[in-house]
Parts: sequence; C-alpha cells; structure tokens
Amino acid sequence: MRSSAFLGKEIFAILRQPRLILTLALGPFLILLLFGLGFRDTGRPLRALFVAPTTGTLAQQVQSFGTSLGPDLIFSGVVDDEANARARLRQGEVDLVIVVPADAVSAIRNDQQAVLTVYHNELDPLQAGYINYSAQIYTSEVNRRVVESIVAAVQQQAGAVQGQLAAAQDNAVAMQTALRAGDVKTARQNQSQLAQKLSAVELGVGAGVALLSGVEQGLGQTGTDGQSAALMTLLNQAQQDTNALNVIPDHQANYNTQAQTAGDAANVLWRLNTSMAQFTGIQAGVLVSPFRADSKSVTGTTLRVTDYYAPAVLALLLQHLAVTFGALSIIGERQTGTVELFRVSPVSPGEVLVGKYASYLLFGGIIAAILILLLKFVLGVPMLGSWFDFAGVVLLVLFASMSVGFVISLSAQSDSQAVQLAMLVLLASVLFSGFFMALYYFAPAVQAIAYLLPVTYGIQLLQSVMLRGTAPSVTLMAGLLVIGLSLFIVAWLQTAHLMARR
Repeated sequence: MRSSAFLGKEIFAILRQPRLILTLALGPFLILLLFGLGFRDTGRPLRALFVAPTTGTLAQQVQSFGTSLGPDLIFSGVVDDEANARARLRQGEVDLVIVVPADAVSAIRNDQQAVLTVYHNELDPLQAGYINYSAQIYTSEVNRRVVESIVAAVQQQAGAVQGQLAAAQDNAVAMQTALRAGDVKTARQNQSQLAQKLSAVELGVGAGVALLSGVEQGLGQTGTDGQSAALMTLLNQAQQDTNALNVIPDHQANYNTQAQTAGDAANVLWRLNTSMAQFTGIQAGVLVSPFRADSKSVTGTTLRVTDYYAPAVLALLLQHLAVTFGALSIIGERQTGTVELFRVSPVSPGEVLVGKYASYLLFGGIIAAILILLLKFVLGVPMLGSWFDFAGVVLLVLFASMSVGFVISLSAQSDSQAVQLAMLVLLASVLFSGFFMALYYFAPAVQAIAYLLPVTYGIQLLQSVMLRGTAPSVTLMAGLLVIGLSLFIVAWLQTAHLMARR
C-alpha cells in the first residue's frame, strides 16, 4: 500500500506535464526522422586538381584517368605549377592536389614505384582518413588500368599469331593433299612454309602463354591441367609433326605415312588456333581482375543507416530518460522537505524505492512502446525478433538506468549537480557505448568502463533482437541485471541513511 502511494504520486506528477510527455515521446522520433531524411549514404565528392605537363601524351592520359575514375572524384583540370595548385588548395578552391610523377618509367626501370603525391587540407582526422583511403583506391585503379593495357597488348600480339596459325594449317592440309597425290615437290614447298610459320608462331605465343600461366598459377591451377600447358603441348606436337616431315624421299611407292603425319599436324594446328582464339577472347579486365565481391547479409534484410541507428537511439533515450528522472527524484523530495516526513512515518527505504522504480518503469515502458511503434510503422525500422524479448531488454535497461539515476540523486547535493552528473553519464554513453564508434576501436581498459553503462548492453541487445532476429544474449542480460541490482542495493543503503532518525 505504501509503495503504491509513491507509484501514484510519481505518475500523477508526470501526467501533470503533458508537454514533457509529448517531448519525450515525439522529440527523439522527430530527430531520428530528420536524420533519416537528411542523411546521404554516399561518399563525399572530392575536387581534384592534377599537377602534370599540360601538353603531350602524359597530359592526355591524366585527363583520361581523372575524368573516368568515378563520380566521387571531380576532375578540376591539369596545371604544371605545383605551388599554384597548393595555393588553390589552401584557399578551398579544390579538395585535392595530385602531383603526377613526370617520368614514372625511369622510376620503374630503377626498381622503384612511381609516387602519386596527394595533398589535402583537412583538419578532421576521419576526413583525412577517408581521403587517404580514397587515394589508395584510386591508385589501385590506375595500377589496374596500366596492367590491363599491358595484357591487352599481349592479347593483341597473340591475336596476330592466329593468322599465322591459320596459314600454317592451310600448308599442312595442302601438304597432305600433295603427298597423297605423290607430288613431292609441292609437299616440300608447303613443308618449308609450314616450318617458317611455326617458328614465327612459337615466338609470338610465348608472351601470351606466360601471361596465361601466371593467371592460372595465381588462381591455384598448376601442372598440366591449365590451358597454358595445353597450348604448349599442342605447339610442341605441331613442331614434332613438322620436323618429322623434313625429309621426304623422292621415289617411294606411296606417301600415306607422311600424309597421315601432315593431317595430324593440320588437326593439331586447328586445335591450337581454337585455344588461342579462346585466350584472346577473354577480356583483358577479367584477366587483370579475375575476382569481384558480392557481399550479402545472412539476415536476408538490407538495412538503411536509419535502421541501424534506431535501436541505439532507443537505448540511449531510455537510459537518459530513466537516469534523469531518477537523478531528480530524491533531490526533489529533499528540497521540499518530504524526507523529513519519511523519517517520522512508518514507510521504509525499500518501500520508497520500490514505488519510485515501479512508477518510472511504467512510464518508461509506455514511452518505449510509443517509440517502437513509431519506428516500425512510420520509419519502417525492421523488428525481426520476438516482442517478448524486446520487452525484456527494455525492462532491464530501464531498471539498470534508474539505479544509476537514484545513486546520482542520493549522492548529489543539489538539483543542478544532479543534472550535471546525468549529463556526464549521457556524454560518456555517446562516446563509449558503441553508439558513436564501435567498441573495438577502444583499448581494453576503456571497454571495461563502457560496460559499466547500461546503454552499452542495451544497444547490442536491441540490435540483436530488432535487426538480427536472435534471442538476447544471456550474458548481456545478466550484466544489466547485475548493474541494476548492485546499484539498487547502493541506493537502498543511501536511502536508509538519508531517512534515519537523527
């Protein structure tokens, strides 16, 4: 009965402030709505000014690369004066100045990498990191395109060999026909032309086979199973068949054996030409970049940035709500002199705390219910888990947070001091709970401090329930319960001391 009196007292005190209820329920939702509508999940476009010769082949290549590296890099022209370019960077006319090495070939010949120097004018370490990461990505893309041009040149050379292979195949067929007719002179002429063409083919195929062999080895295919090994086997077989026809006797009853060898050579050359056509038909970009990534979430749900932050905002709001109400609760009783009445009344410290806990749990649960309904049915935030699990997490977050608030209220000497302590808890929660930055960025000692905050547990538990659809972690739930019960005992001891008759 005495505990329910405190429950009614606190509830009526809150209900007499409708603007407070409206602000607490709709304010965070409207902020999250504005965040979702205004946030753009795209990279920041960077205006890039290149320093390179303004005429010649290098200038054309710089312009070609600069205008085709993607929408996040805005090509702002080419100048040959580095000092002027850096001055424009300091004035904010451009975001990047990229100095292209004047003689990259010489550096490479000296076994050194040519350096693309990228200047920026950012103070924000996160933006500077973004620029450094972007510079690495764009440099990798330039490297890929250079290698792709080399591969394309090798394929073009291999394509030219195909004409020689077709002509060599014609020679082998003509030789076979002549031998069957007993025309030794014509057979010898075709054999000589066949040998010459195979020598040219052998020289031309080498670079392409070496390239294909390197690609196959990089993909884990070695030995005789690869296409490069098959190409060399066919080329060697054609060379052996041609060498076997070097000597054709003048007078022989028939030339069926030699004709068969010439036919085998023609068949091998056809197969070799087919394999070369398959190699030259592969796009150079595929050979240079044989893999591409296709990432998928095992949850089967594509999350927006608003979806990801919604559970964290909810957990932070519930903690701050409970901490603030708890921090101002006992302070208010002390300032109005109600504590003096508690000392002479039969009410116990436990009954006071139970009544206040019950009232704020009820009020916090109503606020949480309103917010989750707005998040789900207005913003479209997914709720993949159990509503029962969600309610359990909310209850424990509120309980642990109220315990923090009551300890603050019983420790503070004034309401302004209680508000300041509550704001310190909020600031620590924003920085260290994983709301702003993932916990693995912090040292283990700081992570231990983070797990003293109820919101740290709340963020992880609500994300698991709402976004993953999994049951809440027993360990994290137990952590919240330990925080709540430990601080409840502290608050009970402080309340007993405060209400002790003097």
